[in-house]
Amino acid sequence: MRIAVAMSGGMDSTAAAFLLKNEGHELLGLHMRLHSASDSSWLQARHAAEQLGITIRAVDLSLEFCKYVVEPFLDQYLRGLTPSPCPQCNRRIKFGLLRERARSLGCDVLATGHYARIALSGRLLKGIDTSKDQSYFLFNLPATALGSVLFPLGDYAKADIRDMLRREGIAAAHSEESQELCFIPGGDYRLFLREKGIPEKPGSILNIRGEYLGRHSGIAHFTVGQRRGLGICAPRPLYVVRIDPAANSVIVGFKEETLQQKLWIRNLNVFPLHSVSRGDRFQVKVRSTSRAAWCSVSDIRQDRIELTLDCPQSGIAPGQAAVLYLEDEVVGGGWIQGTGSPED
Repeated sequence: MRIAVAMSGGMDSTAAAFLLKNEGHELLGLHMRLHSASDSSWLQARHAAEQLGITIRAVDLSLEFCKYVVEPFLDQYLRGLTPSPCPQCNRRIKFGLLRERARSLGCDVLATGHYARIALSGRLLKGIDTSKDQSYFLFNLPATALGSVLFPLGDYAKADIRDMLRREGIAAAHSEESQELCFIPGGDYRLFLREKGIPEKPGSILNIRGEYLGRHSGIAHFTVGQRRGLGICAPRPLYVVRIDPAANSVIVGFKEETLQQKLWIRNLNVFPLHSVSRGDRFQVKVRSTSRAAWCSVSDIRQDRIELTLDCPQSGIAPGQAAVLYLEDEVVGGGWIQGTGSPED
């Protein structure tokens, strides 16, 4: 079987190619050029392909990446949301346009270095290494994609993958793990927004009773659940409770004032073999780093569903994804639009 492998030049995508080559598959490496920081990663990807003895091609998707990922990211910041661009990039770019390019080059399957698994029945599962599991970022893949993608790393722990590449003398074993968005090198969001022409419009910081506490330099610099960088003295730590873009205000409160038990989500994507109905019970992750928590589907409207958590949680941020699980299996998910009831 001829398989295309998405190769960034990092450890995980290189390891995916290494494992598949050892299984005897014919491979074609595909490297996505997405932004100005892609030049160095292209050199790393070429070197990895040379070490593995496979052909690699660069695929320029920079215009599409800007349209479907970067521009919506900026728009969400302006609207006081907390963007999560990786799921959208996976759906539109990696498992959309890149998968189409792989098909045009005679490859039936696209493999990536995600830590997730696909069962024989086509169900999406968490990766074995729960500390590195990336199934959260794959919740909105089109159902048709699951039958033509591979995640070779899903059955491995990341530490074992690194050790394997080191033993084989593959340079990618020594690459550092990225902790920021690929299109914001160094993670300097303020500089990135300034370079993109997003104005810093000062406004008020209020408590949940509407009382004035101080000034902020722009709502784009804040996210729900944030504690550091508020610039306010208080007897106890304060956290961002919500952002009001219409009033250009940041509302803060003490830890107990950040807790929410209801959230509603839109654009629900549900994988085949599953359904979501009122009263159903699931585990939900409201951020990629949060623990899955039990919830019930308490309301269903035409364009959204309401979830009620068994135990209130903090840091539920509009703009982030809420992903539903049944144990290790991804049921689906959607985008958080708000907390409380839809009428609130």
